[in-house]
Amino acid sequence: MAVCLNCGKETDYCLCDECRSTVNIEDLCRRIVDYRPSNCENPLWNQIASEMAYMSDFRNAAFALADELPPPRREYWKILAFCGENANVQKYNRPWLYETYERIKDLDGLTRLELNRIKGMVLGALFMDYRYEDADLLAGELLEEDELPAQAYYNLADFYSKTRRYDEADDAMDAAARLYGAEHTDHLFGKIAESNRKYREKEAQGKQQYMPNPKENKDEVRKAYIDYLDSIGIEAEITVSSTSRSSIPKAIPRDQYPEPKEIRDVNFDSFVAYDLETTGFSPKTDAIIEIGAVKVCGGKVIESHEFVFQEFVRPYKKSVREEITQLTGITKDDVKDARQMWEVFPDFMKFVGDNVLVGYNNVKFDSRFLVRAGRYSNIIMQNPQFDVMKYADRFRTKLGFANENLSLETLSKKLGIENPEAHRALADAITTARVYLRLKEMDVSENMVVVDDILSDLDNW
Repeated sequence: MAVCLNCGKETDYCLCDECRSTVNIEDLCRRIVDYRPSNCENPLWNQIASEMAYMSDFRNAAFALADELPPPRREYWKILAFCGENANVQKYNRPWLYETYERIKDLDGLTRLELNRIKGMVLGALFMDYRYEDADLLAGELLEEDELPAQAYYNLADFYSKTRRYDEADDAMDAAARLYGAEHTDHLFGKIAESNRKYREKEAQGKQQYMPNPKENKDEVRKAYIDYLDSIGIEAEITVSSTSRSSIPKAIPRDQYPEPKEIRDVNFDSFVAYDLETTGFSPKTDAIIEIGAVKVCGGKVIESHEFVFQEFVRPYKKSVREEITQLTGITKDDVKDARQMWEVFPDFMKFVGDNVLVGYNNVKFDSRFLVRAGRYSNIIMQNPQFDVMKYADRFRTKLGFANENLSLETLSKKLGIENPEAHRALADAITTARVYLRLKEMDVSENMVVVDDILSDLDNW
């Protein structure tokens, strides 16, 4: 039995009969698409979302509710239910997106900005499906508009960057900054801007620039890409890297590798906070794609170059799925030339030294991935692990949490700690360190109050 998304009553549908006849369906779709657990004060929605495999799946409710709307409003909100604030849809939804766009693109009922938002998503889908000529035509249509949504500018910049038109990519990002403000767009376009800069540098150095790297039909796709570039006056060829791929080493047997050692005492102010980004949630079958860490000395987070560690990792026999890219911003291109984990892990352990390893949910998650990396690197990891998520649990009442999912994002915001790049390893590591230190301040403050009370009682006695 489901519950009504508006009033919470049990019902067989997303809305009970009463709310179904009174609620503004389109406004409800909009609020569901915009839903973020970290800033939503609706306990009913937070509870429903927390019971889902991914809290972002809550947006799917808008897909069902949109059936109550007439076309093309129905299709518009269904598309946004797939994407939220993202610019792209996942691969298995793209055929539906193409079909839906063709059906509604000439209908009345969408504003120019709304239609261009959908066009921007279609553009992203087309070039991710290697349909470069079709993408080029749609990009031309978008550029004729006076104003575009930020997501459309994002896919224009990405498309032009990956088809080696770096000035045009910069122009799209500059236009977005003028319309929506650099403060907002710098974060949105940061990854593309960095890739565009690197591609431009490689062009100047005569090195390999972007080249599509699909799982299937690689030769066919790359030939089509080169033919397309040739058709727009850009010469391209495939260069073969001389760097040989290291073979997988023989690992320490699983039953001979020690379990991570967990500590609970907070009697340390110097440590290494770390975080991993991975291809999925299983330490047995998934792989690390990024590792980030920061050294904390005497209770001070030091972000200078020699006190931070950040490196992409090429996952062995695993790919970076699109949902991981949407979550982290890390793409296949970021990791394809990176070192393997057994090559990165020794350098990471040299950075860590004898320090305590502090993470967020690291005892159950991150440390298990490090164990696997240690096995294949033939390095025994003996550093104790401290889990800030477990430590934070004792502060639930004081912080006003009940049954909420105590994520790093939620907790850091509650403590007034800004994470400039959530779901990136180094930023999350730095945020974890700051959260630990803030919680420890609260812990010490509480203990001092207790001691003062005891001394006061002794004086009175």
